[in-house]
Order: sequence, then C-alpha cells, then structure tokens
Amino acid sequence: MKIFSSILVIAIIAGAAALLWPRSQNKSNTEFSLNDTIETKIAPAPQAVQINPPTPTTASTQSIPPQQTQTATTTPAPPTTLTRGSNNQIEVDGRYTILGSGTELDPYRITWELLKSAYETMDLNGERVAPPKRVEMLNGTYVQISGYMAPPLWGQETKELLVMFNKWDGCCIGLPPTPFDCIEAQLAAPIKLGAAHTISYGAIRGKFIVEPFKAGKFLIGLYRLEEAQTDDTKSRN
Repeated sequence: MKIFSSILVIAIIAGAAALLWPRSQNKSNTEFSLNDTIETKIAPAPQAVQINPPTPTTASTQSIPPQQTQTATTTPAPPTTLTRGSNNQIEVDGRYTILGSGTELDPYRITWELLKSAYETMDLNGERVAPPKRVEMLNGTYVQISGYMAPPLWGQETKELLVMFNKWDGCCIGLPPTPFDCIEAQLAAPIKLGAAHTISYGAIRGKFIVEPFKAGKFLIGLYRLEEAQTDDTKSRN
C-alpha cells in the first residue's frame, strides 16, 4: 500500500511536471518573441552629431576716402573800365552807357543789357557767385530803369512790385524772369492796383542793392530796389 501511494505520488508529480514544462517553455518563447518585436519596433536612438561652430571670417577692411565737399567757385571778376564823357555819361567796358551821377536827385539811368551781363560771371546753380565789377559798382547807388511791373498779390494796393525785362503776369502769360533780368522793388509808398493780372510798364527809381539770394545752391534773386518810386506808369494789359 505504501508502495502504491509512493508510485501514485510520483505519477502525479510526473504528470504535473509534464503539464508544467511545455507552458514554461512556451512562456519563455513568448517573452523572447515579445522582446524581439519590441526591439524591431523601437528605432535606435540617434547618434549625437557634433556640430562645429562656424569659423569666423575676418572682413577685409577697405579704406574709404572722405567725401569731398563741393564749394562755390569765387573766381574774382575781371576789372571794369570806366570812361567818363560829357553830360555825366559813363562808358562801361566799352559796351554799356550809363547816364547820371548815382544820387537820389540824379540817379544812374541803367539798361537791362548791363544787368543781364551778370550771367557772364555767375551761374544759376550757384557754382560761380561773384557778380561782375560793372554791376557790383552800382550797389548802394540810386538808379532808374524802365520795365514791366507786376504786383506779387491781388488787392487794392501794394508796396511791392516785380520789375522785369520781359512781360509776365506771374502765371501763364509772358516769359518768366531770371535773377539777371528782374528786380524786386520795395516802394516808398503804396500804389493803387487795377484789375487782376494788371501789368504796367514805366520807369522806376530807387536805391539799388546787388545781393545774391540763394535757395540751397540755386540762385533765385540778385537785384533789389529800396525806397522805390514810379512815374509815367501806364497799363499795358
């Protein structure tokens, strides 16, 4: 009986071992296949790539010369030759004739040809700025000249006139002046104005000022009359 019981126990243990052994093996196989599956699905960690910093490049230095500043040319004007004749007549450079003595009671009677000759030593862009001596000598004297006169603004009266060699209404009619053929006149007393676009022609006299006036580098004015008076003016519309 004891022997049978021992055999039965051995048989049970053997059966149990037989039953347990395949499961253990299958479990082991399953674990390996799982590991294999995990290993195949997980990508390997990327290798660290060493990035070297860029090599600094040395900029080539280039010397830049300083900018040259352009200055106006002040070439001295040639001397003026004056020849005095009878009856206060003055020949200027053998080209122009001036009458009078340059005083308030006896002003110089000058011509537009004389004033326009300033372009020979001056430029509108201001590179040459010295007026000729024959024009500069008139600065501060009293002169008289005839020309077209136009008020700067419309109104009933004015104390300013623009005296011009050419007829111009300030807008669309006539030929606009240059600094060499117009005079800005400041009147001693206001004068009455007529209709719009009134352009008068006549003689005007006053203290003559030669003074270049520039906007930036451009010459926009040269002649002025102070204490100016007009006479014998008449409308020429």
